[in-house]
Amino acid sequence: MKKRHFKTFDALRFFAFFKVFLLHLPIVAFPFFSFLKDGGGIGVIFFFVLSGFLITYIILEEKDQTGNLNLYHFFARRVLRIWPLYYLMIAFAFLTPFILSFINLHHSDSGYTPNWFMSLAFLENYKMIFAHDYPNVSPLNVMWSLCIEEHFYIIWGLSLFFIRVDKVPLLIVLSIVVANISRYIFSINGLSTIDILTNIDYFAYGAFPAFLLIKRHLIFDKINRLPITLKVGTIVVILAYIVASPHLSYFHKDLIEPTIFGISFAAIIFMVIPSQSIFSIDDRNILSRLGVFTYGLYLYHTIVINLFIQVFRQFNIPLELAVNAIIFSALSLLTTILISVLSYHFFEKQFLKLKRYFY
Repeated sequence: MKKRHFKTFDALRFFAFFKVFLLHLPIVAFPFFSFLKDGGGIGVIFFFVLSGFLITYIILEEKDQTGNLNLYHFFARRVLRIWPLYYLMIAFAFLTPFILSFINLHHSDSGYTPNWFMSLAFLENYKMIFAHDYPNVSPLNVMWSLCIEEHFYIIWGLSLFFIRVDKVPLLIVLSIVVANISRYIFSINGLSTIDILTNIDYFAYGAFPAFLLIKRHLIFDKINRLPITLKVGTIVVILAYIVASPHLSYFHKDLIEPTIFGISFAAIIFMVIPSQSIFSIDDRNILSRLGVFTYGLYLYHTIVINLFIQVFRQFNIPLELAVNAIIFSALSLLTTILISVLSYHFFEKQFLKLKRYFY
């Protein structure tokens, strides 16, 4: 079975990463930049919606062509994609205090000391929920989203294994209902919404266009024929809300906004999937090329940023000055890209090559 490649998705992944990257930059020299960088979690939501689409499409395409889903092959491919770099980063995180001590750099005392079992078992997000805090080493502080991804693979893989394809819309609706109820329960109890139940609707919103692509693919031709002004206007409104969101306040925003983002990001997927879409970004585009390394970019960037914070502090270089802030940001991004490219080609790709045995 040949897997369909969706161009533009790699570029979208890079945009999602870049939103998270901006959030973690300790830059205060530019007030307007501070306005733009807020809301990095929106990038993670976009990752979830994209993942919901891709995983659902892969599973439904296999069921559509073969009549069933090979769960062993599905989970093996996910393991080969996620686990190698995940566990490499776990090892790095637990060795970080010794590494920093060896090179005479300061180790942060803020946050909790991680528990090896919770980290290894993809349960870091639940440790964070009950500790009401973040782990004190990078990149564990961003790996809660990978835990949610892993839990999604298990729930979605098992669910789609047992139910018929025509029942997928019911699963999507049930996921949206469960997520909204869970967010309300978490909210009134003061808990962080960083578990699978409070986030599963994002994946479900992404699953909807995947289902239609398999069962009602002609609808995408109709979407592609919609007026350009309508589609461009929709994208502009979505982008405007993404920028403004962290600075908006309205009644029950924490309960309403996830639906806004879920629908908005699903709408973006609807508009970029058609082969003749005006929003199509070629694979040769620099953003698409960088998007291939998004997994590494996401995991390495906090390590790099924290390292440069220590280096700038060691040499008494104030980040409050605009020129220093620009240099810091450029160095952090370029170094993250370099490490991610090397990691992909010399480490991750060696495991990805094995995926061909599980199709």
